[in-house]
Amino acid sequence: MLINPVMGIDLGTTNSAVCLWQDGKAVLIPNKWGEILTPSVVGLDEQDNLIIGRPARERLQTHPSLTQGSFKRYMGTEALLTLGSRQFRAEELSALLLRQLKEDAEHWLGQPLSQAIITVPAYFNDVQRRAVKNAARLAGLEALRLLNEPTAASLAFGLLDNREQKYLTFDLGGGTFDVSIIDMFEGVVEVRASSGDVRLGGDDFSQAIVQWMLSQQPELKTAQATLAAQLLAKAEIMKQTLSHASEAKASLEWNGRQWNWTLTEEQLTACCQPLLARLQRPVQQALHDARFSLQDLDHIVLVGGATRMPLVRQTVARLFGRFPRHDLNPDEAVALGAGVQAGMVMADAAVEDIILTDVMPFSLGIEVVKRHGNQVEPGFFLPLIERNTFLPVSKNETLNTVSDNQTCVLLKIYQGEGRRVQDNVFLGEMSIDVPPRAAGEMSIDVRFTYTLDGLLEVECRYDGSPTVARTVIEKVPGQMSEEQIAASLRKLTDIKQHPRDRQENRELLARCSRLYERLLGDERAWVDGLTTAFEQALESQDLRRIAAVREEAENVLRQYESGTLQ
Repeated sequence: MLINPVMGIDLGTTNSAVCLWQDGKAVLIPNKWGEILTPSVVGLDEQDNLIIGRPARERLQTHPSLTQGSFKRYMGTEALLTLGSRQFRAEELSALLLRQLKEDAEHWLGQPLSQAIITVPAYFNDVQRRAVKNAARLAGLEALRLLNEPTAASLAFGLLDNREQKYLTFDLGGGTFDVSIIDMFEGVVEVRASSGDVRLGGDDFSQAIVQWMLSQQPELKTAQATLAAQLLAKAEIMKQTLSHASEAKASLEWNGRQWNWTLTEEQLTACCQPLLARLQRPVQQALHDARFSLQDLDHIVLVGGATRMPLVRQTVARLFGRFPRHDLNPDEAVALGAGVQAGMVMADAAVEDIILTDVMPFSLGIEVVKRHGNQVEPGFFLPLIERNTFLPVSKNETLNTVSDNQTCVLLKIYQGEGRRVQDNVFLGEMSIDVPPRAAGEMSIDVRFTYTLDGLLEVECRYDGSPTVARTVIEKVPGQMSEEQIAASLRKLTDIKQHPRDRQENRELLARCSRLYERLLGDERAWVDGLTTAFEQALESQDLRRIAAVREEAENVLRQYESGTLQ
């Protein structure tokens, strides 16, 4: 039994995974299907039963109104996503997924779990990061730390190839793209710079193929909304086929006619060219911020499922003038790194000599005014903590009043890189009363402190004041309020499943039914008795009894299905 175990969770756009630190190493945890990757898909069946992961993904095409995937892209927004007659925020759908991952890990480990390291795209802003923490809270988890995805992958890679080196982690997942530059020396994994695009991932390549399909068959554009799920599924298959073949074919039956496509590597390159171009800017930005050149890098490390595409690998090779490394499974590297971080949090001796440093993905600052002669123009952004500053960090700036006899200073706090505040993300505000003086005579000290946990504390004090005004930025536009969180907890509790409604139990009953239909005589009666025993166990809601009967039934079914039962 582990003492105070901590999970490492890769909460991905397309797939998610769980890792635990056990016996001095990171161990990837299989879900109830025996698979490491759990599709990040949530849905409801026709009886309003919750389904998560693989069975939900299989219904994305057939039941699009009852299924949601790629909801990670909406984290930190007030967008409502529909499942049948219900509506959910992205945090709530993520919470349902996290709850399932938690249950799978608890079942595997045999003990309760309540704490986790959760990975996020490096370029997630403060609002999006807080949304992830709220999702964890709704799932009954305490997010001890949010770890940047490329940083997590770098941890996993650093332990695999433990020596002094400088490398760039190129992380292209289903919905987000991150770049981090790592300097590893004497047991220190130092993130020198991060950049990325939270609206660029494998999903966008699939959508580009869908647009190409419609351009080839313009008549289908009128039915695009009706056929959206089917077209996307066909595009996904063609994208995967082109990972190992020079062309991919697809066909679709609709309106009494068959529609056909043949996509070549050249055509894929052409329709995805705008996306490939977008991969370059974050790379150049990270190199500039880290003050590295391409020649300084020992390796380029590929992470994320979308880097399996030959098109992406060729683009990376051309961009860097060398072949990238893909030693680790790109779908599992982030989860493995989260598991390593979990071991560090648990203070395991195997990783006690590893030090991880990380950086601010965005600049943080306040709104200031500029004076042009006698004119004052507001709306300008003054960074106090610039992007890619090492964490934790505390920075101070001294400002002056701009009006005669000014009695109050309003600090508006923003995150971003825009010269004007309107181009950045508003995080919050605070006000401080000041004695009336002539313009410019009253100075105000403003201090920003940003922690590893992603909390921003703002302190403000005018010259000569014995007291300091403080605020911790917690409630921002797009973030759930305490009342909303409480309401969501009640809503998610309402859709807890009866054991008979759980997907693994319903699938076992379906297998029993199929076997019953195949058999005759005594064998059929025997399967009927086995099914009845399992149904009675389900109605008892005794989890131990259910598990025992299910294991017995699965063993028998496995032997029947493999033809080994004597």
